[in-house]
Amino acid sequence: MRSVILLTLAMIAGPATADRALILGQPEGGRGIFGASAPDLAAAYEGAGFTVIGGSPATAALMREGLARFLEGVEGERRLVIHLSGSFVRSGSDTWLLADDAKAPNLATVAGQGLALSTVLEIAAEVPGQSVVLIGSGAAPEDLGAGLSAGLGVLDIPQGVTVIRGRSAQVGAFAVGPLMQEGRSLAALAASEDVTGEGYLSAATIWRPEGETPEKPADDAPVADAAEVERAVWESAVDADSKEAYLGYLARYPLGQFADEARKAIAEIEAEPYRAERKAEEALDLSRDERRQIQRNLTVLDYRPRGIDGIFGPGTRGAIKAFQEKNGFPPSTYLTRQQIARLGEQAERRSAELEAEAERRRLEAERADRAYWEVTGAAGDEAGLRVYLKKYPDGIYSEIAQEQLSIIEEDKRREAAAQDRAAWDVAVNANTVASYRNYLVAYPKGAFAEEARAQIAKLTEEASPDRQEARAREEALRLPQFTKVLVERRLAQLGLEPGPTDGEFDQQTRRAIRRFQRDRELEVTGFLDEATVSRMLADAGIRIIRE
Repeated sequence: MRSVILLTLAMIAGPATADRALILGQPEGGRGIFGASAPDLAAAYEGAGFTVIGGSPATAALMREGLARFLEGVEGERRLVIHLSGSFVRSGSDTWLLADDAKAPNLATVAGQGLALSTVLEIAAEVPGQSVVLIGSGAAPEDLGAGLSAGLGVLDIPQGVTVIRGRSAQVGAFAVGPLMQEGRSLAALAASEDVTGEGYLSAATIWRPEGETPEKPADDAPVADAAEVERAVWESAVDADSKEAYLGYLARYPLGQFADEARKAIAEIEAEPYRAERKAEEALDLSRDERRQIQRNLTVLDYRPRGIDGIFGPGTRGAIKAFQEKNGFPPSTYLTRQQIARLGEQAERRSAELEAEAERRRLEAERADRAYWEVTGAAGDEAGLRVYLKKYPDGIYSEIAQEQLSIIEEDKRREAAAQDRAAWDVAVNANTVASYRNYLVAYPKGAFAEEARAQIAKLTEEASPDRQEARAREEALRLPQFTKVLVERRLAQLGLEPGPTDGEFDQQTRRAIRRFQRDRELEVTGFLDEATVSRMLADAGIRIIRE
């Protein structure tokens, strides 16, 4: 196991003006911080007059400590070199150099197990025009967690910073070779065929002027053979995973050992027209809850994703495509952050519009309800009360009508003959369609005939396939008790009188749900479904939680 060390190597005599170098990680081909079989980076930089800080990559904390010590002396320096070697991982445009002890890092933990490349580049920008960051990629980690991919992301290089990158061995050889040669401009350095240059590549900026003679590397320094160079080029193409990168490999190695793989990769890319968009969405690493919110927003906007389960299947992809086409985006079926934000804004506005429309319908329904009550149930006779309840079973006066009918029933009970009353009690105790029909057969004009017919209609509706399907949809939501309490509180906030907020859906709760559905032109069942819950909780800014 690599020992945990942080070195600060003494500055060797050199030019009067100071230069500073940081070395994090070891190029391929050696062990330890500076292995015998790898390029002797420390000696090369020291020989060129740099103060060298060596940071151990054993842990992320030690790498950050080395970076902090390097930063302490940056002000006033003439030139900076930061040399990074090891395993790099990315998420979107963010990249980290992993520590040696990194264990199955994911997007949530990588900051504690690696060093952010954005921080390194920001420090390099302290000396613009004279800062070189060397990035040598080593073997890819095998146990990456969710949200991370191996390799470098797109680098946001600050102004005045030069980045040289490639495979670890090639970058190491470049550091002790071309980088130390006199009279070469930054543009000329970046033109090396074994590495790639980015950022500040001025042809007018000479990196090491004439007269600065570097110490020559040892004769036994490793030299990569042709097969290793080809493999490095191939691995760089795989890291980039783009058509251009694979074509670049084929241009250099048309009959190479990876040529067939390169052509296959190009064919796969060409067969998927929105591949870049897919990879961009994958880089967003959307959580299950974020995906559910997107589906709720699509539902509110009537794009019909066919479910709010956090899984982007054909239904959701079709809904996304419809949203993109309507809003002038390429119909890739894959979302960007911009599109997600636009979708959320539109859904929020539409929710407000729907609530305003629901309130208008509620007020209109109440006016019609009150007017109908005045001409039917207000007189208090049984016929008028039943006519009112038939049209407005969940109306404003439905409870009053039911109470008055109960009083009428009690009066009838007292007046009814003993046999009639006994037959009715039998029917009520059984409380089935058959029991009420038996009563009507025996007493077609009995005191309780109208109530028997009302109960038959009620029980028949409850046993209907539509009602059973609605009940099954609610059960499939698997809402825990506290989410049901949130539903009841929301219904109460809307003045729909759901009864006690105890998470138990009784007749009052069902009536309140039906009123909510009626006012929003949803399917009126009295049972919850995805559309009802989405409207109810999204309108209130509450997140739906399932078991």
